[in-house]
Amino acid sequence: MKHSFTLESTFALPRAFLLFLYLLLCVGALAQELDIQAQKVFADEKKGVTIATGKVKMVKGEDKLNADEVRIYVNKARKPLKFEAIGNVDFLLLTQDGRRLKGKSDTLIYLVDANEYQLIGRAQVQEIGKPNFLRGEKITLNNDNNFANVESSSSAPVRVIIDLNDMQSNQSSPQNSPKDKQPESKSRQVDSILDPKPESKELESTPLDSSE
Repeated sequence: MKHSFTLESTFALPRAFLLFLYLLLCVGALAQELDIQAQKVFADEKKGVTIATGKVKMVKGEDKLNADEVRIYVNKARKPLKFEAIGNVDFLLLTQDGRRLKGKSDTLIYLVDANEYQLIGRAQVQEIGKPNFLRGEKITLNNDNNFANVESSSSAPVRVIIDLNDMQSNQSSPQNSPKDKQPESKSRQVDSILDPKPESKELESTPLDSSE
């Protein structure tokens, strides 16, 4: 039996997370320098893939992504189609509105055309300094549909912690129309899984390495 939880238009964390990944991974559109360090880089133009392996570090300003391997897939016109970070993936970032986020997963995938991000395997996302937190076997974030979906197995249930003050602020914002408000039944579903004492140190076991 699978546990699944979907949020629409009320959770501020996914949008900030999507913005970070878009800026970090879309190499051709970067306005700032993207620094990629790895022990080995291999490019296969015929297959349209570039692979960086061995303690891969991607840094852009204060945003950082670490993984054992990063793959970039492109089409014949060299337009990026998919980005994939594999093995011990973790990230740290500062968003434009001042939020600091950290997270980790076994694999992170960005599908360019679908504008969708998938964190697979022991996935976690935490907003530093706030209780906003997602944990599951798979976290899917879609910018076009503006939702976050968290899935897991029966042995490891989904966990979602949300700052209710953030939710109330988003719902009362003038830019949200009545049709965008969360149905009452879903609000009760959110409340039923909130943990009043979030484990804010869960991600501290895998700190990012900011050294050269």
